[in-house]
Amino acid sequence: MRSRILSAIAILCCASVAAAAVPVLDREKLAQEVGALFAGKAVDNTTPGCAVGVIEEGQWALRKSYGMSNLEHDIPITSQSIFRMASLSKQFTAAAIALLAEQGKVDLDADIHNYLPDLVDYGYKVTIRQMIHHVSGIPDYEEGLLALKTADGKELRLGNQDYLSIPEFYERAKTIPLFAPPETEFAYSNTAYFLLSQIVEAASGQSLRAYAAANIFARLGMNDSFFNDEVNDVVKNRADGYTRRDDGSYAIYMTNLSWVGDGGVYTNLDDWLKWDQNFYHNVLGSSGDTFVSQMEQTYSVSGGYAWGQQVGTYRGLKQISHTGWWVGFTTYYARFPERQTSIVTFCNSNVISASVGKEVRDLVLDQITNTERPPTNEN
Repeated sequence: MRSRILSAIAILCCASVAAAAVPVLDREKLAQEVGALFAGKAVDNTTPGCAVGVIEEGQWALRKSYGMSNLEHDIPITSQSIFRMASLSKQFTAAAIALLAEQGKVDLDADIHNYLPDLVDYGYKVTIRQMIHHVSGIPDYEEGLLALKTADGKELRLGNQDYLSIPEFYERAKTIPLFAPPETEFAYSNTAYFLLSQIVEAASGQSLRAYAAANIFARLGMNDSFFNDEVNDVVKNRADGYTRRDDGSYAIYMTNLSWVGDGGVYTNLDDWLKWDQNFYHNVLGSSGDTFVSQMEQTYSVSGGYAWGQQVGTYRGLKQISHTGWWVGFTTYYARFPERQTSIVTFCNSNVISASVGKEVRDLVLDQITNTERPPTNEN
């Protein structure tokens, strides 16, 4: 009897030691290191900057802001400042498609002409699933692409020089031929994700903005988040985007493009916590954990690309991540589900690349893993 008791005590002790051995973040040290990181980049109250968050087991281990949301009125960045997500938006577009598939309103493996019959004849069957994973053969839009012209027939300059409305852009996008047969190679395609927004509208009868508002953002209590398909709307707490001139001064650098799907989500740090936590406790749709696992599924020749997210391994941990860049905004999000730890950075200057988020990530992983940083920071 005594030996059994001693064995039980030994097991409990070992379990306690094992639990204690899981590293937790030293939050004060992390705050000092991240502060030093941004000081080293000369981010202060005279420059644009970033909202930075580190989430640990559902709570903020770090929620800090560096720099200014608006240089004209001396408004600092806060956790409530609204940033344009650029390509971080793709996971919300993919989530909308996943929910429509669950509702039986779209067939992921049907020809997309079932939903958009006026698309050019591609000569191959192109499916929604292929578009989600960037293996559809639909080329990315870029300056000089034959179909992209301004209303008066001139070359379209992407960014903040020229613009097309959503219907005008669709009229051009629907005529773009494939650059390769589907499933022959992975090729990142903003065009495909824009077309997914049109499929959402065709299948649901609602714009992507309206569908996501009702089925994603409202369900999660993300009350300050939306797909902005009208860039001239007044957005409370919106951070302005900036670019730095050669003389060191800053100029406003904001998009005048209203199309969404490939980008277009506006949100803030406080709302993002709710999105992050839904990957652990899903309330969207009715499939529970199936929704989360689907969002992490890769496909065919997509490599590690899943549903608007890149799935891989970094420093010995499973990593799910994505970056975003558009005109004056850069964004980064990485989630390490095995440790329920995430890193997110929203920045409002094209001078600060998404790599700053990766630098914050490495400061976090320096504490919670026993691995050294790799020689390059590509993942």
